Amino acid sequence: MTKENQEIDDDLNFTRDLALFYFGYRAFIKQEDDLVLSYGIRQVHRRIIFFIGRLPGLTVNELLEVLDISKQALNGPMNELKEKELVYVKSNENDKRIKQLYLTEQGAMLDKRMNENQIKKMRQYFDESGDKTGTFWSKVMELYADEIGEKYVNRL
Repeated sequence: MTKENQEIDDDLNFTRDLALFYFGYRAFIKQEDDLVLSYGIRQVHRRIIFFIGRLPGLTVNELLEVLDISKQALNGPMNELKEKELVYVKSNENDKRIKQLYLTEQGAMLDKRMNENQIKKMRQYFDESGDKTGTFWSKVMELYADEIGEKYVNRL
């Protein structure tokens, strides 16, 4: 096989991997999407709950950066989550202008519930793949995540 043919084969495999990544992501969020709807919230609410749950005390500005959305796009969903008593805002002890975000007990329970199925399925698939702890997958995801959220990944 020539070097050129090998590169074409490699590209085809990576093209397939990209498609698998896409379909895998769709499958990953499908079950969660159904659960999210059952709680009367949308995916944007879920992402807010997810990141506040992983990074308690996250500031509003940090959340905007993590989600890569505008203040205007965050405002409505955040108000809805506060009204549903899933999230609360607390002023920073040193600087009252800084607003930090936390999950309420109910919000933490919802976050846990929405993660349970995905974690269960990840464990199953890691086991089936022969990478029982997901070490290789985690390393690839970490490299991707570091491209856009390194300072947050290090806080997880």
